[in-house]
Amino acid sequence: MELTKDTFKKIVLCSIIFPFLYLTVESLPFFSDYEVLEEDLNLSYIDQLISIEVSLVIISLSFLTNLISLILLYLFKPIGRPIYLWSYLLMILFIMFNGDWIQYSISYPLDVIESFLEVFILYLIYLSPLKEEFQK
Repeated sequence: MELTKDTFKKIVLCSIIFPFLYLTVESLPFFSDYEVLEEDLNLSYIDQLISIEVSLVIISLSFLTNLISLILLYLFKPIGRPIYLWSYLLMILFIMFNGDWIQYSISYPLDVIESFLEVFILYLIYLSPLKEEFQK
């Protein structure tokens, strides 16, 4: 199956929409409050080294960089490829060292789809014939 530029653009748009959909689902008011349980979870290495405010700034900048790189990929700009790769790797590192959290069962499938889209985009921009579209 040959993926066209239009299909790739649709995949990138889905990858832009899913984090916002995930945040919307996480903020719905009918979920139980697990704040007491979250206090018993392991503290992250990041929280032990830096304050929560600095941690929020770092994750916000990573998210913004990832969003900008997705826009550049949508426009088939060559600089979007390395920016997307590095922002993805930084977000993975941040998640690895950010400790434990509780995830709701409604938002978990959205998270899985979002993760698949991220890896699929990496595959498409580096290993598929679409990579030549970024070299023009």
